[in-house]
Amino acid sequence: MQNNAELAYRRLRERLVAGKYEPGQRLTELGICDDLGMSRTPVREALRRLQSDGLVASTGRGVVVNSLSQDDIRHALELHGALDTLAARLAARAQHEGRLSPRQLADFRQAGDRMADLATTGDAQGVWEANLVFHQCLTHLSGNPLLEEASERIWDRFAIVSRTNIAHRSDLTPVGHRAIVEAIVAGDVEQAAAAAAEHVREATAMYIHDSTLP
Repeated sequence: MQNNAELAYRRLRERLVAGKYEPGQRLTELGICDDLGMSRTPVREALRRLQSDGLVASTGRGVVVNSLSQDDIRHALELHGALDTLAARLAARAQHEGRLSPRQLADFRQAGDRMADLATTGDAQGVWEANLVFHQCLTHLSGNPLLEEASERIWDRFAIVSRTNIAHRSDLTPVGHRAIVEAIVAGDVEQAAAAAAEHVREATAMYIHDSTLP
């Protein structure tokens, strides 16, 4: 059974990643206690851990939800790109060696298709969530739990600002997902890595452009 501090940490982290709190919003211990229905001691410990994770920052009078500077965003996307490229390479190798099941591949393809379907409806929140699922599927197919963990930490930090960004995009069409899926299904290691790297390059250019618009 989880102790109260761990439970507070997980619940608050989920709320931050889900966009319940806005970037720059000030959070107080009492407010969070009311929100979570928990006492101050586990909430205080949860906030310390979340500060170490980079999701909140101390102000001396509570904490604020962390945002990311343009440099922070570039750094996060560079690391995300490296992790996704490695994940695609490992997943394609696993497929080439017959270690991926038809169900795993079908779920991965479905994750990519769902984002494209939601984009046609203009559902920005749905697209964001589907994109997260797609990349979670990709890192899971890599078979490397440390890679999955590292990717999750980057996504969590990026989630707070990326939700706001995608909500203001005029074009939600996913870039490069289909090429990644097809290369992995074909078991083509080099093509999968190249497709993942290109996807992140294009997504980064789109994100930085949208983030600098007035």
